This record gives sequence, structure tokens and C-alpha cells, in this order.
Amino acid sequence: MQGLMFYWYDRISMRSLSQSVIARSIIVILLFSVLTPILLYNENVAEEESEQLEQLDLLSVSGRATANHFLADAGGSGFEYASVMAGFGDGNIVAGEFGNAATFGQSTISPTSPYHASCAQILGRYCEFFLASVSDTGSWNWVTTGDHSNGYSFVSDVGAGMGGEAVIGGFFSGSVQFGIQTVTSQAGDGYLAKTDPFGNFMWAHSHATTGTNNNTSSVDAVELDMNGDIIIAGQFDGNTDFGGTSINAVAPTLYVAKYDGNNGQLIWVVSGASGNTGVLDLHTSMTGEIILAGLNQNAITFGQQLYANVGVADSFLLELDTNGAIVTLVGYGVPNEVVILTGITEDMNGNMYYVGGFGGTLQGQGWSLSASQGNRDAFLIMDSASGNGWATSGGSSNNDSFSGVALLSTGEIVVSATITSSFSAGSNTASPVGNNEILIGGIDSTGAWSWLDTSGSSADEVASGISVNMSDIVTVAGGFSGTVTKGTFSVTTSGSYDVFLWAFDPATKQDMDNDGIPDINDNCPSDSNPTQANTDFDSEGDECDSDDDNDGLTDNFPDNCARGGAYNWTSSQDTTNPSASTDWDNDGCRDSDEDLDDDNDLIEDVNDLCPWTGYNPPRPTWVSDQATDIDGDGCRDSDEDLDDDADSVDDVLDDCPTVAGNSTLGQQGCVDQDGDGWSDLFDDCPTQAGNSTLGGKNACLDTDADGWADVDDAFPTEISQWADADGDEFGDNPQGVNADDCPSMAGTSTEDRLGCFDADEDGYSDADTSWTAEDGADAFSNDPAQWSDYDEDGFGDNWANMSWDDRNPSWPGQYHADATGQDYCPILSGTSTEGGFLGCQDSDGDGWADMIDDLPQESTQWIDSDGDGFGENAEGNEPDACPSEFGNSTVDRFGCLDSDGDGRSDPNFDWSPAQGADAVIFVNDPTQWADSDSDTFGDNAEGTKGDNCPDVFGMSETDRSGCPDSDGDYLSDPDTDWTVEMGADACPNIYGNSTNDRIGCLDVDGDGWSNPSEGWTIEEGADAYPDDATRWIKEESKGGSSSSSISSTVIVGGIATVLIIIGVVAFVMLRSKPEDGQDKSWTAGSPMPEMPNMGAQPTQAVAMPDFSAQPTQEVAQQYVAPVATAPAVVAQPQPVVQPDPARDYYNGLVAQGYPAADALAYTRQYYPTFQA
Repeated sequence: MQGLMFYWYDRISMRSLSQSVIARSIIVILLFSVLTPILLYNENVAEEESEQLEQLDLLSVSGRATANHFLADAGGSGFEYASVMAGFGDGNIVAGEFGNAATFGQSTISPTSPYHASCAQILGRYCEFFLASVSDTGSWNWVTTGDHSNGYSFVSDVGAGMGGEAVIGGFFSGSVQFGIQTVTSQAGDGYLAKTDPFGNFMWAHSHATTGTNNNTSSVDAVELDMNGDIIIAGQFDGNTDFGGTSINAVAPTLYVAKYDGNNGQLIWVVSGASGNTGVLDLHTSMTGEIILAGLNQNAITFGQQLYANVGVADSFLLELDTNGAIVTLVGYGVPNEVVILTGITEDMNGNMYYVGGFGGTLQGQGWSLSASQGNRDAFLIMDSASGNGWATSGGSSNNDSFSGVALLSTGEIVVSATITSSFSAGSNTASPVGNNEILIGGIDSTGAWSWLDTSGSSADEVASGISVNMSDIVTVAGGFSGTVTKGTFSVTTSGSYDVFLWAFDPATKQDMDNDGIPDINDNCPSDSNPTQANTDFDSEGDECDSDDDNDGLTDNFPDNCARGGAYNWTSSQDTTNPSASTDWDNDGCRDSDEDLDDDNDLIEDVNDLCPWTGYNPPRPTWVSDQATDIDGDGCRDSDEDLDDDADSVDDVLDDCPTVAGNSTLGQQGCVDQDGDGWSDLFDDCPTQAGNSTLGGKNACLDTDADGWADVDDAFPTEISQWADADGDEFGDNPQGVNADDCPSMAGTSTEDRLGCFDADEDGYSDADTSWTAEDGADAFSNDPAQWSDYDEDGFGDNWANMSWDDRNPSWPGQYHADATGQDYCPILSGTSTEGGFLGCQDSDGDGWADMIDDLPQESTQWIDSDGDGFGENAEGNEPDACPSEFGNSTVDRFGCLDSDGDGRSDPNFDWSPAQGADAVIFVNDPTQWADSDSDTFGDNAEGTKGDNCPDVFGMSETDRSGCPDSDGDYLSDPDTDWTVEMGADACPNIYGNSTNDRIGCLDVDGDGWSNPSEGWTIEEGADAYPDDATRWIKEESKGGSSSSSISSTVIVGGIATVLIIIGVVAFVMLRSKPEDGQDKSWTAGSPMPEMPNMGAQPTQAVAMPDFSAQPTQEVAQQYVAPVATAPAVVAQPQPVVQPDPARDYYNGLVAQGYPAADALAYTRQYYPTFQA
């Protein structure tokens, strides 16, 4: 049994084998389902189910009925297909399995079995049958099924009674209810049931097999005989009751049984063929014999008959008589190959027809087949009842087998199959569009292939059964997915796979002459006539009609107009009145509308002056040619034509009677090719009409009528000229038009004179000894764009500059797109060559016209964009260093901004004081321009704030300017050139304001007298009262008051000293050097120090002490002797130091490391009057 499973997956249709395998599988499923829930069927198994359908090769039984062409379908959301079919008088019975609600026309059935999911997962098919009837128009009559609530079933085959009743057989397990009858089986048995013509179950029976759970039975094939009794075949294993008769089998065994068609009672049963065997098909002959087709892998016996297999798997044929007696047992086999017989039918002469698939070479009586297309080929065998039969085959590159066969009343056989690749049979080939496709083919009664056709869809289609009715309409059943369209019919599936029926007339497929027209519609079925041309519209097409146009002349007479023209007329010739003939030349073309040459003389009637030239029957033989009809007018020269050459000159007057001509001069009636009246013999130019008389040429073309033939006339269209000696197209006749001014020298000039040499071809002749530029000759003989130079400066007067729209229209010259060297001043001689201003006055000879020369008197300069009088030529005199900015600097560089007019340019990022620019702080001071020591005092001693020490940084201002001032009191420190005696600071290291006894020393009370110090005592002139601004000369002591005064003075002096020390320390700290790495010089890139925070200064001036007790007049700076009555000296408060934000800002910059000059300049940005 394991070995047989191979053929299940190799598309072998073995009903009993499949059912027994299914039976054992289902037993396991049932036992398993009791313990474990069964998963629902997954629609994704559709592809697997499709493959299983390909592997099923199911039975077809032919009936006789009437039907129409149609496509029909049925189904639901699941996987439904028609696995078997049987025909009856008004339609077909189809059956299969389903697992979801399925609709057949107006009826819908729903499954009840709880085992669908298990069946689908394990077997790839559902386990509940449907049984349906379809009419010959494709309408569903009815559909039914059983109640499978407690079981499941499979359908194996169906039969159909003459009235449309249905018989179904298969395998079931559990309980299945057929109408009101229920059959039950524990392990699994065959069932057989019958309906009335309306689908109501009349009865149902089942086999009863006992033994182990592996003992089962099945009904695998069903057939009805001529009496309506039912023949079935199948397989069983164990002790099986077939309905009153029990047979025990110890191994799988085949059986054949006959039942009463009315009540289903057993009539007889026989068995045999144990082992690896199976049922393939069942047939009842016209005389009642029963033929069983089966598959065997081992030797088998039925009764006393033995068949020993030849190949791996053979197909056997068992014949029984109507009572079940064994008649014969034969088989078909090929060594090491498989032969499977899937269908049987029979013709009226008792000849049997078998279809199936085979490998290798299969032989029979009178025939031999070899599988040559691929693996296994499909076959059709005709087993003759009277002698030798025949066989034919077809195939593809895959395993092929016909699934069904139907026999037509015409003797033609129609087969069906499912193909997956290109299928060839005889000279026919059919290729699938989709994955699986239904193939149908026609074979004539001799075994020759007539046609092939396919379902022709990109969908998936599978064939399972085939039937034919009394009208020879064939119906193929199976399944499909997607959409199938045949002609005007189209069906589309509702689910993954649906039931499919295809009804067609095979006569529409047969095409004996292979012209693409079915024989049934072909007006020449034996002769290729693909266009169906039929000129005379009779029953025969042109390809098989001997007189296509029915004109009385057979096509091969021949009839020159047999097709495509006039038809159903009679060809006739009337010799007494030829014009009354219908076909004068008897060529089969009607003269009135078909024949363009009625007398067949090769001159068409429209040109034929004698359209009915006589002849001797049956047809004219004279044709017009140069020998018999010189002028080709269709009239025979020998007896019909008086002017043979047709030149309107009768032959008796014609100088050239055999050559047409119209000459009147020289000769008459001769050739005058050019029509000028002169015969060619007297015409010097015979092919061209003319009237020339000079130069030795007669009658040649003289277009200008000057007497000279055009061929000799240099100017054939100009009557006043005819000679051109130099060939320059200017005539030599000086009185003629365009007379040549230089007749002996070719030239092209046209402007100043004609026909003279013009080298540059600008129309102006080159100058020569007799014709100069003043006369009008070309002033520029090699420049085609220039010819005039009015001012004779070597620059042409023509111009190409379109922008010269303001040019004086009276000036010489004209616009010329290619002009170069154009004179901008054409009436004034000039030498300018630059800037597009050529030929204008250039006073300084620099090439630039005075009108565009910014510096017309300076030959090295010509452009001064900023108008400051300095040119932009860097190589010229006094070049402008700042060409885009007006400037008047002349010392360090030319033409740059000089704000103070001192000749030095203002500094900028590109030009610094170090390069000669005006010092930053002197850009607005015309008296100063340099500050070598960066102390804000200019180096020009004669200028404003002239520096007395230009090489040494200094901030002194009082005695001299710009010299060192160590204590910052504006008095310069003494040096070798400037001593204390000359006015230098007597105390250079101490800030002081004394002016009387010595200059620049500490004067606390501000009375002009310095405080005494080491080295300078009161006796030497120091202030005797440094804290009293009203006294400075030492007074004599007056006792206690003096002591008190001295004591106060000492106290105040001590406080002042402390304050001075603090001030000096702060000053020194502020004047300390900047940190390493800092650059505090004031450069163009240095940012200006921030404005001092004025908010930090006192908002109000500090209140000054009341000096009302002091003298209002300044005390003379001389010694005054004290008087005895002087009032007591009252100690005055020290003056409060006023806030000075300018100095604080300045000191802060210095403390940060800025050079004094830079610090001063920055400070003056905010405090313009500040003095350091």
C-alpha cells in the first residue's frame, strides 16, 4: 500500500486505492478528534488543494442529451470543485466535496460535518459530498447533500438515469443521513444512494465491514445499465456484507456488484484482484457486458482468469456478462513503466475506446505508441471489435494523462486533460496561459488529431469529467479559480476554488483544412479559405468553387476576373455588333466595368481608337506593338490605321510616315523635337526650340532675342550685352547695361565702378593708377567691412556699434555688422586707438581720445575715476593710490583722502602712519602729521602742539610740550637741554603745583609756594606755612598761640602728608606696565576702550569749604613782615579733591598698558578738552 501512494501524488486516478487509503487515514482522524480539538480549515491550503486536484483523475460517463454552449460555476468562500459527472437527457449530474456554504444557482447548502478542518489539513480535501443537477443551458436544477453531523463522507462516482435521477457512491464513516435514511459505519464503508429527478433521496445503502479498525470498504465506480440497474465496483478488506451476501478478504480486494435500480437491493457480487490494486473506471456495453478498468502492481486473478503485470503498474480490463460471470481478463503494461487507463467509452459498432497515460512504448493489435513528449504521455486507444484498432498520443514535458473521453455521433472522439505546460498532439499544439489549464482535443475516426483547445485563462482550471449529449454538445466538469472567459461567456470564483462547467460544440473546434474556420462554418472545409471569400455568394467558397464569379467561364479557363469583381453574369461575344458584347475578348472580365482592355490588345479602352479589333476565337491574339501599331492607338496598321504614326499627316503626304512628327520647315511630318517648326535635320538645336540667327547657330534658344544663341550669349537674358571677355559677368558693350569698367581684368566691384578688381569683395574696387581713393576707390582694400576714410587718418568710416544711435547722420560711412577699426571722429583726423574711440584727437599721444581722456595732457595717465587729478595707471606719473576715492594727498602717496590738507593721506587699514600716512590724531590738523614718540604731540615743532622732545615720550605741557613728566604735573623733567633754571620741574618725581620758590613741587595749600622738603627748606624759600594758603613766610613766634598754631599745623601737615603718600602710591600703580603678552598700542584693529561708567562718579560736586575768611585778593608773592596785632591763625580745612572722570579714564587706560598717546587719543574721544 505504501508503494501505491506514489501514484496518488503522480496524478494516477485509482478510486478504490484512494478510498482505502482515505478510509484508514480517516479512522486515525476520528480517534484523534475525540481527544484533541481539530483546527479549522485554513484558506491558505488552497494551493495544496489545487495540486491535489491535479493528482485526481476522475471518472466520466457519457450520456446523450441536448445542451447549449455555456460556462457555469457554483461554490462559496471555500474550495469546491466537481470531481465526477454523468450525463442524462436534459443535462448532467455533478458531484464533489465542499466545506463552506456553497451556492448553486438559487440554492445554497451548508456543511454539517465536524471533521472538515482535519480532512483539509491531512488530505487536502473536504469530507462532505454535494450532489447537483445542471440543465443543458447551464442552469442549476437542484443541489443536495446529506446530514453529516455525526460523520463524514467522500464521493467517488455518480451515475445518471435517463430521467435525471442521480446515483452516488463513495466512502463514509460515522453516521450520514440521506433524506430520511441513515447509514452507519464505525471503521468506514462504502455507500450507495439514489435520488429522484428532483434531488430527493429515494434510498441509501451501505456495506457493513467487520474486523479490525483497518478493515474498510468503498464504492469507487458507479454505472447504470440499459435497464436502469446499478453496477458498482470498489475495494474491501475484511468481512463485508454487500446487502445480503458477505465476502471475507484477508487483504485489500476488488469487487463488482449489481443492484436493483428501483430499491437498491443486491442482485449479485463477485470479487478478485487482491493486493496492490485499485478501480479506475466502469463501463456497461450496449449488450449488457460490464467492463472494469483497474490498476495492479502484482499478478491478479478473477475467477479462473489470471493477469500478470508487465511493468511497475499496469492497467487491466475485466469483462463480465450481465450476470456477473467472468468473460475475459486482459491488461496493458510496459516494462519498468506505468500505464494508467482512466476512461472507457463505446461506439455503435461495439468498438471500445480507452484513454489514460503511459510511459515507454505501449503496443496493441495493429498499433504501437512511444511516450516521446516528456515523462508520461496521454493516450487514446481504439480497440476494434472486428480486427486491428489504432492508437494515438500527445503530451508535454510533464506527466500527462487524459481524464475523460466522449464519443460524438460523427465518429469524432473528444478527450479532456489538465496541462501545466505546452501540449503537442499530431501537428497541433496548445499552451496554457495560467498554471493549470483544461485541455480538450478532437480526434477523427481514423485516429488523426483534428484540433486542440484550452480554457485559455490566467486562472487555475482543472478537468475531472466529460460528457456528450444527443446533439453532440460536450460538457467538461472540474474546478477553477479566478476568472475564465470563453467567447461571450465569463465566470469568476466566489472563493478560492469553485465548481466549473464548460459546454461547447466540438464542430466549432474541428478545422480540417487548418484555415482557422471551424468546418461547421467553413464554406470550403477541405480547402483552406481563411477569409471565407465567396465571390458569387453561393454555397461554395472561392477556394473550392470552379467558377467563382458564376460568369460561365471556369476559373482555370482561365477566368482573368474570377474573384473580387462582377458576379452572376454571362460572358458573351457579338461579332455583328461588338459593342453589344458583355466580354468581347472572352477573358472573363465584364467589359462594362471590369475589363479595361476589351480587345486584349494591351491598349486600354480609354486610349484605344479601335477597342473591338477583330480576332479568331476563342480569344484575341493580336497585340499592339511598334511593329504592328506604330502609333500605339490600338488600331492595326495593316488594315485599320490610315495615319500610322498618328502625326495628323496622312501617310501619303508624310515625309516621315513611320515616325510621328509635326515639322513644317525643312520637312513635313517629320520629327521636330523642340517644336520650333524646324525638323531636327535642319535644327542646330533639335531638342530646344529657338530663334537664333548669329554665331553660326540656327534655331537655337535665344532668350533675350539679341540674335545670339543662349549657349554663346554671355548674357542670355540681357539684350544689350552678349560678350564678357574677362568672365566677370559685366558686359563688354560699353553702351549696354552694366558695362564693364575694366573689361580686360575680371573684377567684382559694383559701387564705385563696375567689374574692376575688388580684393576684399566689398563692392569697392581697389585703387590703381587711374582710379584712387579720392576718386572713390577702396581706402581699405583688404577689409571687406571698410572702404571709406573721409579724414584720411587710417580709420574707416563704417561702424558696427548699434549703440551709436546719436551719430550725426551727415557723417560719412554706414552701419556694417562686421566693421572693425571704426572711426569715432570720421570728419576729424585723429590718432586715438583706445577705449573704442578710434581716430579722434589725442593731444598727449597716449592712445586715448581727448574726449574720454581724464588727463588729456598727461601721456602716462588717462583714467581718473574719482576726479581728483591723479591717474589710475600705476606705471604712469603720480598714480592714484586711491582710485575709487577722491583725494588730494601728494606726500606719502597720490590722490588719497587728506582731511587736513597737509599733503599726507589719512590712514586706513591698508595704509598706516608707519607707511607715511597722517598720524591718526592729526588727520584734522594741517600743521602736524607725525608723532614719532606717540605722546600726542606732533613732531613739527612749528605746528600746533609741537613736540619739544619728538624722540622721547612725554606729556608735559607747561614749560615745554611732549617731554617726559614723571610726576604727571605737566612740567617736564629737567635734562641736559632744559634745566630747572630754564623752567623744568624742580621736583620731577612728585606731583606739584608750586610756582614761586620753585616750579612743580608739592604745594599742599595751593599758595604757589612749595612745601619744605629734604634739600629745600624754609630758609631756601619753602612755604613756612604749607597748610595755610594765606601765609608762606616764616613769622616770629608769639608764645602760646604760636605753640597752638604750630601744633595745629603739624596735625594738618601730617594728614596732608599721608594723603600725598596715598596719592603717589595710587599714581605709581596706575602707571605700572601692562601684563606680558598684551599689546595696548592704538592700532587700526584695536577696539576703543569702553566709555567710563559715569554712574560711578558723584552726581554732585563735593561741597567746597568756606573760604570766606580768606582774602579776596591774591596775596602778593613777597615777604611781608608780621605786625604785632595780627589775629590768631585759624586752622583751615584742606581743599576737597574734586572728581575728575576724564583723568580717571585716562589713568585707567595707562594702567591697562595703553601707550600714553593712544590713551590720550581715546580719552579725547569722550572728553575733547582733556589735557594729560
